[in-house]
Amino acid sequence: MFNSKQLGHGDESGFIFAREMLQGDVTAAINFDRIQKHPTQGYIIFEYLLCEEGQNKTHHVTPYTSHPKRYWFKNKRKFIALWGIAKNLKAKLYLVNYAKKGTLFENEILLIEVKDMNDDGIIDEKLTRLTRNEFQQWFRRLNKECL
Repeated sequence: MFNSKQLGHGDESGFIFAREMLQGDVTAAINFDRIQKHPTQGYIIFEYLLCEEGQNKTHHVTPYTSHPKRYWFKNKRKFIALWGIAKNLKAKLYLVNYAKKGTLFENEILLIEVKDMNDDGIIDEKLTRLTRNEFQQWFRRLNKECL
């Protein structure tokens, strides 16, 4: 086990710095939310997909019903790049649909384990509907196993 620390605050300074350096140029990079290495499963990549509260008012979309296929045309490049990284690292890729705490659908979390993808979208996946508490228990256990 190695020394680690609790998560404190979000660090957007690197993002802000890169945006400043690009001066409005289109970026060739993608950001992803989390990567960790499990002792037996190998690398695990997480991408968090926020389901904004306004989406369920205008489009009746919740974390359980949202899916990248609904907005593939907008974020295709990011998902394909994430999948490429996952394949190169022989990593698991999890997409996590969630809503902010304190909103109507805060208790819905859809865990999407991507098993295969092509240019047109995710072609093989495992979907798991969880409550916030169930996801938290699973996530904490997985995190401890990676320490």
